[in-house]
Amino acid sequence: MSKVLDNIEIGQKLREFRLQAGLTQEQLAERLGITFQQVQKYERGATKLNLVKLQQAAEALKIPVSAFFEEGNFSAFQLNPNEKKLLTLFRAIRSERYRSSILDIVDGLAKVKD
Repeated sequence: MSKVLDNIEIGQKLREFRLQAGLTQEQLAERLGITFQQVQKYERGATKLNLVKLQQAAEALKIPVSAFFEEGNFSAFQLNPNEKKLLTLFRAIRSERYRSSILDIVDGLAKVKD
């Protein structure tokens, strides 16, 4: 028998999935057609997400609705083949100094405006 989740647990998962998707509360609110204050209430568990809003949130976060109810860690991140390769190769690097250098390079490249 599956566990029934309360508002707080659903709210915590909403926050986790929102952060994994790289969205602010304001951005999620805009996608849901609500205020960011309402997103805050959902995330705190102060307000219950109804079924329609839960489905809209899942769609906005690009996750299945079932992710809110699954036990364990569901990741909203869906890596493409290049991202998977990069992660695999990065993890294979043993030197912490080299890893740090790579992170510095990637950080610098991410800040470059084309």
